[in-house]
Amino acid sequence: MSINKGFEIEREIISNLNNQKISILPIEYKKLMANLFKNIGGENDLIKCEKKEGIGLEKKNDLTIKFQNKSVNLSIKSGSANSVHQENIHSFIEFLNSKKELEIERKNLIYEFHWCDGTLNNTGKIEDRKSKVEYKKIRKDKYAIYMNTLREYKKEIFFRVFTGSENPPDYTVYFKTGVFFVLDFKDLLSKHLNTKESDSNLGILTVQNWNACLQGQDLKGSKHRNDIQFKCKDFARHLIE
Repeated sequence: MSINKGFEIEREIISNLNNQKISILPIEYKKLMANLFKNIGGENDLIKCEKKEGIGLEKKNDLTIKFQNKSVNLSIKSGSANSVHQENIHSFIEFLNSKKELEIERKNLIYEFHWCDGTLNNTGKIEDRKSKVEYKKIRKDKYAIYMNTLREYKKEIFFRVFTGSENPPDYTVYFKTGVFFVLDFKDLLSKHLNTKESDSNLGILTVQNWNACLQGQDLKGSKHRNDIQFKCKDFARHLIE
């Protein structure tokens, strides 16, 4: 979901819910409220809906809905190939190491498959830079060890990517052509942990360098190659199935 499209959907949800009553909501919003708040009474009580994010890497919560005495945090998704997390590669490795100490060889593999230029520190020549798809073909054995290393942190990465720790969302809400699909994070975690993985998947996630700059764009302007990005390429399937 593009940033602009995401904001547009969030504004639409706020417009339809904030300071409104259950009794006058469009049918899909009534269903959404019923899914989030279960046994709804007091149809004339006002709903509050606002954008209330976390801070920095913890910006996983998009909207907060308050109704009667209950407050629910939501992560809003739409479209396909959703980017669900992005951060500096160094802070990501520090995070992994804080959960379980990374052997230096494993740490080096994560760096190698982030830069994909034959180095561990982004010092390769521009002509040596390759896409991850290309690079893994020439480092096939190492790539398998690299992915297995990430899979050792599969559950920890899930919470890093989807919930954070600052004002974490309670549910993911996927929006598709006017219909809301609500998924508890416990269900999404179960699908993540039990998904059959190809050589390049980490549960329901894929991993890439956010901006590989294969033609050296980072040397000519404000772009950089420092961020690791996690995507859920078929979010609708994981939510709806």
